[in-house]
Amino acid sequence: MSFSENQDNETTNSLPTAPNANDSVNVLAWNMRWTWNRKVKRVFESIDEELWNRYENPVALLQSLNEAQRSSLFKQTEFLEILHKAYEDQVEYLHNRKHETWFQKRYGIAERNVLTAYFSAEFGIAKCLSIYSGGLGVLSSDHLKSASDLGIPLVGVGLFYKHGYFSQLIGSDGWQNEVYPENDPHELPVKLISKEGSSDPFIISIPLAERIICAKAWMVRIGRSELYLLDTDLPDRNSNEDCMITSELYGGDMENRIKQEIVLGFGGALLLRELGLDPYVIHMNEGHSAFVILARIAEVIEEGRTKIDFARATQIVRKRNLFTTHTPVPAGIDCFSRELIGKYLGWAAKKLGLSMDEIFALGQENVESNLFNMAVLAIRNSASVNAVSRLHGEVAGRNWHHLLYQHEGNDERGLGHLNNSSIDHVTNGVHVPSWVSDSMSDIYSDYLGPSWESETDEEDVWANASNIPDDVLWEARCRERAKLVDFTRENFPSAYRFSPDALTIGFARRVATYKRATLFLQSGQRLSQLLKDTSRPVQFVLAGKAHPKDYEGKKMIQEIVDFCNSELSDGKVAFIENYDLSIARRMVQGVDLWLNNPRRPMEASGTSGMKVISNGGLNLSVLDGWWDEAYDPACGWAIGSSDTTSQSSDASDADSLYENLENQVIPEFYDRNESGIPSGWLRKVKNSISFLTPTFSTNRMVKEYATKYYFKDVHPVASKLNHGELGTNLLEKAIDSDL
Repeated sequence: MSFSENQDNETTNSLPTAPNANDSVNVLAWNMRWTWNRKVKRVFESIDEELWNRYENPVALLQSLNEAQRSSLFKQTEFLEILHKAYEDQVEYLHNRKHETWFQKRYGIAERNVLTAYFSAEFGIAKCLSIYSGGLGVLSSDHLKSASDLGIPLVGVGLFYKHGYFSQLIGSDGWQNEVYPENDPHELPVKLISKEGSSDPFIISIPLAERIICAKAWMVRIGRSELYLLDTDLPDRNSNEDCMITSELYGGDMENRIKQEIVLGFGGALLLRELGLDPYVIHMNEGHSAFVILARIAEVIEEGRTKIDFARATQIVRKRNLFTTHTPVPAGIDCFSRELIGKYLGWAAKKLGLSMDEIFALGQENVESNLFNMAVLAIRNSASVNAVSRLHGEVAGRNWHHLLYQHEGNDERGLGHLNNSSIDHVTNGVHVPSWVSDSMSDIYSDYLGPSWESETDEEDVWANASNIPDDVLWEARCRERAKLVDFTRENFPSAYRFSPDALTIGFARRVATYKRATLFLQSGQRLSQLLKDTSRPVQFVLAGKAHPKDYEGKKMIQEIVDFCNSELSDGKVAFIENYDLSIARRMVQGVDLWLNNPRRPMEASGTSGMKVISNGGLNLSVLDGWWDEAYDPACGWAIGSSDTTSQSSDASDADSLYENLENQVIPEFYDRNESGIPSGWLRKVKNSISFLTPTFSTNRMVKEYATKYYFKDVHPVASKLNHGELGTNLLEKAIDSDL
């Protein structure tokens, strides 16, 4: 296989020699490390900052330049110096020229021996690549970025959606409308995987019902990591209906959803196999990709040198499967009817030597259920299952306890029962360099040292935040707040009373009913009093999308927009249309306080509030998800209590929200010293940065996945394990050792 458009055939860690500036800038553009590395990002900002802010896409930016502009650019000494430094930094990073990676230091084995394949339905890498809807996709992307920084051998597998997730348009009546702009791969930093020595796409064939469909694949470089995206848009090979399978993220009906998940699971496994990649571990990020389990079992049955039946193959495959569950809400899990399973997995049943009833039983929660549950399929057939926060682990354990205590020995067919009796947890994190503002980055370089970007999980590094002078920190916070205020005014005309000096509160996430986006509107009188206080001004910035079929979520957005446009808001509440990664970054960098108020305990983790920490913002949140284990009065505030015996009411949580704002948050923000600086507030900010940043970074998270799951059979570098003892061929190793 090769990569089209003259893509070099280098391995993951290599970088071609760039003989001239044109080649250098192209190399930097086609690796999405620019989403978190400031040196690389600065190259494209220096070409044309206005165009960069419009595109946030170096490929589109470079394509917008004519030959004369490119020629002029490459004659500018200042630009060439910036380009040279960024290119050398990239070479150094990819080749580990100065420093060994965390993986190399800890394990000291060839990376290809222990490859992890990370399957997810969405990846939120950059605004320009619209193949994400929310937190799950952003987490997937941050996971790949930290795997790159740590040198962990990991590839991502997902789908390339031609129309991605929708763009949000708010009508004059406040109602959300959806439009679906096209993702044009020719204007994106993605490369088509092509046949060796040819520009023709490399095609895989995937059984679907009684027919075969075809898929091509795109590859995205994310630092040292690679992401493979399957795409069925092949009009010369597929019917129009099959071309549309990968058209929209979470689009269409349940029949299209099962087609997508067959392409992701079965197609993803086949693609890796055809590319010569034999993963040591399969990590399923949520249940959308669980069909990869059946694909891997089929591989074992087909390739075994001796006859291996389904039960034996299941035991072999299960030992290398990890399933991460993200939702405590049953409605958030994909379930398919018996009819759809029969229609689309009949061929798989024959291949696996099972009846359709036996296939259906793999995802059947209990004998009374008439639905095939993708989470059930994954839980029953994974050696390890983890939740994404401590509290979520408790909730998930209660939800799935009836599956956890069923063991292999109870089923002679080996239809899949978890080997352990609990659900562990790995609390989510965020990729700090991707989210931190330039202002705060400069401060960290000055007071934490230049290694902070690569050591985001090191407590000793972040403890130095206490040394940041108050005036330096406050100046940075005021600068970033002012940027957000300007952006808000430009994008929401009703925000005419927004001030760069006012306490700015942010709320942005997927608008689902349990997240209670309208909780702050519960008491109009108390809210109005806060908004009309000219001595201690407060302003709210909100954003978020509801699923196109979520009527109640859309009603919430309409209620917020109506309030924003009313006299009650006093011009100090704004709803920003079309929430995306770019808007998210502006908000977490500029707000003083991040608000999160889900109905406890329905938030599995949440990561939006983690992103404000390193930007000098504070959290006011319900004690749910990550905040249940992060909360400390020295670092922020809590809404409600941690009582898990019953769900708190909207009324009591709204009262707690206002109580915190009126009596703690606002007074502390406006309690200024003789220099006009809120020293008490900044003490909380420094505590939050010091104590929470390292714990809730994806570097900590990915290291935890690596040591607990990916490499649990691999001893640290002092061990005698070598290539011969830990080969890449999972099937051969499993059969030979008779696992």
